[in-house]
Amino acid sequence: MNTIQQNLLKEIEVRKAAEAQKDDFIAMVSHELKTPLTSLKGYLQLLIMHADNLSKTETITYLDTANRQANKLNSLVNDLLDISKIENGKLKFNLRNFNFQQLLVNTIRMMKLVNTNCNIILNGSVDTEIEADEMRIEQVLINYLSNALKYSPKNHDITVDAEQSANFVKVTVTDKGIGIPPEMHHKLFDKFFRVDAPGHFQGMGIGLYICAEIIKRHGGTYGVSSVPGSGSSFYFTLPLQKQA
Repeated sequence: MNTIQQNLLKEIEVRKAAEAQKDDFIAMVSHELKTPLTSLKGYLQLLIMHADNLSKTETITYLDTANRQANKLNSLVNDLLDISKIENGKLKFNLRNFNFQQLLVNTIRMMKLVNTNCNIILNGSVDTEIEADEMRIEQVLINYLSNALKYSPKNHDITVDAEQSANFVKVTVTDKGIGIPPEMHHKLFDKFFRVDAPGHFQGMGIGLYICAEIIKRHGGTYGVSSVPGSGSSFYFTLPLQKQA
């Protein structure tokens, strides 16, 4: 086999691998979108079919569940849009000054309202102004907290540790959940990576990747420490000084 034939064979193999990856991604996205959509449709159909016989409490319960599924669907679509923007260099940031402590307090309060059985404790205070995209940093916080709740089904005690130094602020979200095998830590923030271990949900593997991109674009750092069976701690830092 000459060099030209070898190069052609390699190109064919690369194309086949890319096609297989694309097919896997389409199948994964279809499954992830179909699950909340099916649930949303089911609860709306129940409301339509039994509207005259449902009590006010039952109606509110069905509507609340349908709303949760709609929010989940909206979140998945937004994540997919963010992936596309990142890939095309079009992820925009609206930088402005805001109080970091107030963002922490408001985000935790919102998460408690949505997840009434959780106990999120804020330790420390970062009562300072930072320049960043407030909505995007909130997105990172929500992702960290959502994962902490998702992977600690038997203990919803979550701690959020906030600290400040001369140059940066740091937030660490810690749960008492199932933990993550150490050999997977360095891959957690990779695009489409999903933990293949007992108790882990097989999502799209893009939430932490988006978080990493947001933090990197702000000039910050991120990481994780975790022990299987003892919980996980995800952190991120943001610089206090304006990035060039």
